[in-house]
Amino acid sequence: MRGLVRQKQKVYWSRISEKTQGLDRIKVYEKPVLYSFSVSSTAGTPEEIAAGIVPDYDRYITSFNRNFHPQEADIFWIDRIPQISEDGNLILDENGEPTVLPDYTLKKILDTQKGNIARYGISKKGNEDG
Repeated sequence: MRGLVRQKQKVYWSRISEKTQGLDRIKVYEKPVLYSFSVSSTAGTPEEIAAGIVPDYDRYITSFNRNFHPQEADIFWIDRIPQISEDGNLILDENGEPTVLPDYTLKKILDTQKGNIARYGISKKGNEDG
């Protein structure tokens, strides 16, 4: 079983929003926040696999931080480290994309209103993002 301290790794989380500039829609990235989470190596838990449930995500994050409230489509850097400027913002290229692209997106929130643990199903971003 995953513990509060064991098997944790650094995970950067950010949210993307869009703003309108003239006729164009521009992606706006929030400052990435560093968390320490347990990240699974596979998609489903043993209980789900034994029940024949096939999850639609690649891995999941286990969080003991009840103040962490992500939304579906939020982005994560799990196997990569984003380039961050001195003021804490992402360093963007000429196209407005991060120089180090995120490698996962939040696919499904697996949480309850009570309890100390929350799980979040994450999916690997496709090859179209490099």
